[in-house]
Amino acid sequence: MATGPESGLEFVLTDVAKLPSFCVVYGDDDYLRRLVLQKLRHYWLPETDDDFCLREFDGNDVVWTTIEKELTTVSMFSSSPRVVIVEGADRFVSQHRGELEKFLAASSGRNVLLLSLAQWPANTRLAKLALEKGLVLDCDFARRKSHELVSWIVRWAKHQHNLSLDRAVAEMLLELVGPVCGLIDQELSKFAGLGKKTITAEMVTALTGTWRTKAVWDVINSALAGKPADSLREIHKLLDAGETPLGILGMIAPMLRRLHGATQRYVFPPSGSRRVSLQEALAEAGVPRFALKAEEERLRKLGRRRALKLLRWLRTADATMKGALPTDPRLVLERLVVVLGHVDFFPGDSDPI
Repeated sequence: MATGPESGLEFVLTDVAKLPSFCVVYGDDDYLRRLVLQKLRHYWLPETDDDFCLREFDGNDVVWTTIEKELTTVSMFSSSPRVVIVEGADRFVSQHRGELEKFLAASSGRNVLLLSLAQWPANTRLAKLALEKGLVLDCDFARRKSHELVSWIVRWAKHQHNLSLDRAVAEMLLELVGPVCGLIDQELSKFAGLGKKTITAEMVTALTGTWRTKAVWDVINSALAGKPADSLREIHKLLDAGETPLGILGMIAPMLRRLHGATQRYVFPPSGSRRVSLQEALAEAGVPRFALKAEEERLRKLGRRRALKLLRWLRTADATMKGALPTDPRLVLERLVVVLGHVDFFPGDSDPI
């Protein structure tokens, strides 16, 4: 009996020996769930002629009696099992938890039930039965730690696309694209289509990311370089393209939080811990290796005192945009950018790191 869910990331990379006839695939990443379902389906139905043994249902529309009928039907024309997939099964599981528990407790049939859903609470009787009798695969992606995703990108690139890249390049790719499995795989497919076997940092810089990603970087870079007019121009481009002030703040916030966290670690090391260099503090705050030098320069331009105020400024901007004060969110965002770039707003706050 498994003690907990298995990793969907690991599942798509490894050979499958034997699988139970009940599987749950859950998590925050639809694309990863689809990759897992594709592999499960191929395990049970390896031949293209087996497709008539496959039944797929929308969890918002189907009822248990329909699923039960499919699971108890024996195919007269194939030795393969009937594979029943319920996608978007959150509502289905909620409505038919009792029937699923009875099915699992008594299940000994040869047909297969696969449930794909976003949430799978671990403390229910059904969840415990699923671990005991079946296979539960966790397909969270965005919630995983950065180092796990970097390791997976390196392995997946080789496994799926026959591409080689080192961890620093994988970090760079993750930083530019974001923790979205489908977008990362799309970028790897694009590199594979170029006929290259090795992905370099230069290739990622030239070919990866959207203009929105670049625009957000330009907002920060221009602000900290004392060029608020350039920074505001980039903000207006993003707004004209349909982004909201709160959405732009959400893209800027992780960059500024890392600068604040690194400054906090550098200036006020935890009791009993050694002092670290500024680059070490940035790495601990989650800055990828390829960006350490640039982020160090950015932080030194910002200054220690102002960097320590970043979190407060972000919280104030976020609360104001969400209605704490009757202020136009666009003006709040513009003011934040101007404050970042003008030392005169906060005399003495530009002391060197």
